[in-house]
Amino acid sequence: YERRRRGEPPVDPDPSLGYAENFLAMVRGEAPTTEEARAFEIAMILHAEHEMNASTFTARVVAGTNADMHSAIVAAICALKGPLHGGANQAAMRMLEEFGSTDRVAEGVRQRLERKLPLYGFGHPLYRARDPRAPILRRLAEKFADDGERNFLELATAAEREAHAQKGLWTNVDLYSGVLYHYLGIPTDVFITLFAMSRVAGQAAHVLEQHAGGKIIRPSAEYVGEPRREYPVREPH
Repeated sequence: YERRRRGEPPVDPDPSLGYAENFLAMVRGEAPTTEEARAFEIAMILHAEHEMNASTFTARVVAGTNADMHSAIVAAICALKGPLHGGANQAAMRMLEEFGSTDRVAEGVRQRLERKLPLYGFGHPLYRARDPRAPILRRLAEKFADDGERNFLELATAAEREAHAQKGLWTNVDLYSGVLYHYLGIPTDVFITLFAMSRVAGQAAHVLEQHAGGKIIRPSAEYVGEPRREYPVREPH
């Protein structure tokens, strides 16, 4: 699909190549280096499973109704689309593009904080410090930035510094994953697809586990609306 929409002929998979090598070759039209393929493979592994995240929880809720694997995974993919979950690395790249240059990052971060706009690539409901996946992805991105254009890595580094200085925010998996994918020659608007490709491994395992348990997921809700109020009741005629 990616090559077709660019008006380029599709590339058939090469059975002699591994999954990561084939994917990059089929998207870019040329075989990746060993280092590129290994970096992409590591990124996929880092995204493969992350316990009860939004899309995986969605998959388990659907699986809990005894729906089949395909239905549960489709539901998970729908949850991934949101910019606060699977779409966050795409949104982070657009944010870095808006900053434009490193000397504008501090002001850009300040404005987003003042306007209460999301700082994509920062903060995580599970981690109160840096996401342990983030420095791994940063190191991978650094390898390829050294080969040429460093702008996105420098923008991300400046954003990381300013977000922590101004608000105490730490990076999550989304800031440097987008930078890495950019350096690997993958278009920004297919980053969500990469997330789905990798996370489906963990989601499928969760679905199997939920099916084995055989129980529906039905959380209770706590009412937070108006307090109790009295209403006049008409006398029956």
